[in-house]
Amino acid sequence: MADQEKLQQLTQIYSLVTQCYNQPVAGLAINLPQCQLMRFVAAEHLSVAQVAEKLGFSATRTSNLVVDLCKRGYLKQRVAPNDRRRRYLGLTQLGFEKLGLIDQQLPNVLESTLTELRGTTQQIG
Repeated sequence: MADQEKLQQLTQIYSLVTQCYNQPVAGLAINLPQCQLMRFVAAEHLSVAQVAEKLGFSATRTSNLVVDLCKRGYLKQRVAPNDRRRRYLGLTQLGFEKLGLIDQQLPNVLESTLTELRGTTQQIG
């Protein structure tokens, strides 16, 4: 019985973390994986596969994030000159502006989210 309760508690914590991670960040209208993706692309010249590896996501999930950010005008894709199957990512001007907002707002959002999660896990545990 105690194991079942612990499993239920762990499931609740996992659900909360997943929800926080995948929901759009208040004031930014993009989720944390998209914020991470944009930060990676701003820092270095990466392919979709390289971003997937850095995020720890499948190529399909990463491609979906890329497509969404491209549709919003934050990312652009370039075909590699030596391999037409490989696409390299870059931020657009709008993407750099959005990244500036992320840099301003994300630290406070993360702190409040972590505080909320700590409180919730203390209530559960």
